[in-house]
Amino acid sequence: MVILLNIGNTHTTIAEAENGEINSVRKILTADLNGEILPQNMPVAMATVVPGFRECFAGAGVFRLEPGCVCNINLGKVDSSTLGADRLANLIALEDKFPLPALCIDFGTAVTFEMLDKDANYIGGAIAPGRDLLRRSMHDYTAQLPLVPLENSAPDVPGTTTGKQMQLGINAGVLGAVKKLINVMRRNTDGDLKIVGTGGDAEFFIRNIPGIEYAGDNFTLYGILKAWETHNKCK
Repeated sequence: MVILLNIGNTHTTIAEAENGEINSVRKILTADLNGEILPQNMPVAMATVVPGFRECFAGAGVFRLEPGCVCNINLGKVDSSTLGADRLANLIALEDKFPLPALCIDFGTAVTFEMLDKDANYIGGAIAPGRDLLRRSMHDYTAQLPLVPLENSAPDVPGTTTGKQMQLGINAGVLGAVKKLINVMRRNTDGDLKIVGTGGDAEFFIRNIPGIEYAGDNFTLYGILKAWETHNKCK
């Protein structure tokens, strides 16, 4: 058994994996994460975008996913020195689970795009603000705009209140951006591009953009697990 950690800026996902199966998935605030909440004397495989936790969980039995880890993906076409570990995990899962060429879109605080060509070369991606980031930014950096709730529907008529106008602008704007970025990716690969989506806001986008297949709740954790398995086989 191995403990899987996907440590984000706001939330951390913790799971257990055994015989290739991921179980006991839970999410906590990253601010509450410490070594004492994890089972003792068990290996840990982690991906983190928070530098402080690299040292916190350093030591024997801890595998940290980073671009130098052994995997089946060629990163030589990009500058991988700043590639987030969560995005690398998505690439590993994408190569393992889906036919190539393929594009993974992770719909979280940011919307990240990772594309592999037919030979598993990582040829690049994109990063865009997600819906929650947009709504919080509009509220935080203006004097009067409210913090509007996230709606699962995509309005297609002009808003009649400030809140509804913000929801239309956020939802229509981010949907348009994602569609445009998908077209950019399609124009820069050969073959029929497989498109999959994951992340906390994936349902909204999959409902409103045809052609995106749901990759599963544990997609990023699966990539961490596969990297850990490959690392152990090559030791």
